[in-house]
Amino acid sequence: MKNKVVTADEAMAIVGDGDTVCTSGFVGIGTPDGLLAALERRYLETGHPRELTLLFAAGQGDGGERGLNRLGHDGLLKRVIGGHWGLIPKVGPRTFVDPRLAAWSRKRRF
Repeated sequence: MKNKVVTADEAMAIVGDGDTVCTSGFVGIGTPDGLLAALERRYLETGHPRELTLLFAAGQGDGGERGLNRLGHDGLLKRVIGGHWGLIPKVGPRTFVDPRLAAWSRKRRF
């Protein structure tokens, strides 16, 4: 039987240009920071993957460098669909002012 356990770098090598990536977690709890770091490292080293769609429900970051902030590099994201943007300043604010990015956010109604 083939080994199904791979490194973070091997897992992120599967992500291709234009793919959709969905993450889970809140702040730093349950956030796949090791995988996000591997994806960021690959992009900075190779320029790929490019123009990803990111889907998330809650703020996943530390307000600085970790979590979804790792994906705030020019060209890495094309679309962002999410909520709770406060902890991801490297992604959040620019998605709403950069004409190269499409972004959606939905207010929760009670």
